[in-house]
Amino acid sequence: MSMLNVGDAKKGQSLAKEHKCAKCHGDTGISDEDDNRSLAGQTAAYSFKQLTDYKTGARDDRSMSKAVRKLSRKDMADLGAFYAVQKAEAKAGGEVPPLVDKGDRSRLMLACNDCHNESKQFRSLMEIPATLEGQKPEYFRDTLLAFKEGERSNDLFERMRWIASNLTEEEIDALARYYPAPPAPEE
Repeated sequence: MSMLNVGDAKKGQSLAKEHKCAKCHGDTGISDEDDNRSLAGQTAAYSFKQLTDYKTGARDDRSMSKAVRKLSRKDMADLGAFYAVQKAEAKAGGEVPPLVDKGDRSRLMLACNDCHNESKQFRSLMEIPATLEGQKPEYFRDTLLAFKEGERSNDLFERMRWIASNLTEEEIDALARYYPAPPAPEE
């Protein structure tokens, strides 16, 4: 049985509290900061992969690398299970960019929804984000730019690096307006 199939959401909730995950990712996985990732609604497989990547150095972030240092594989599966059952923040919406549903066959680019869709069964097998919706616009845009510029390289088969490298700044901006949740309220 896969480690991911035995993640315990209740234990994950306790771990999230113990390790102060809410400081950056919110009590239920919805970030209060525009530059932090929201974790709510992501598949357990995706969260487990990202935590593992921080732990092994495949994904570089000083604070996350420090945060996962003492986590066991079971702890990471439990955290993934907790965030998987949380409800993601709704997207801001608006005009649907053509890349979302149609892709661009002239550039051999599938539609975003071909991978990032409602079929959790498919996503859990691929360890890709459960949804692109619910991220803050700044984080979403920064992530696409990091893939585009090769600063982030923990994607399977380099697919997001290739896709992002073919996106224009205007396409990234359009996607960052469509998918994300509204920015965090000003204090």
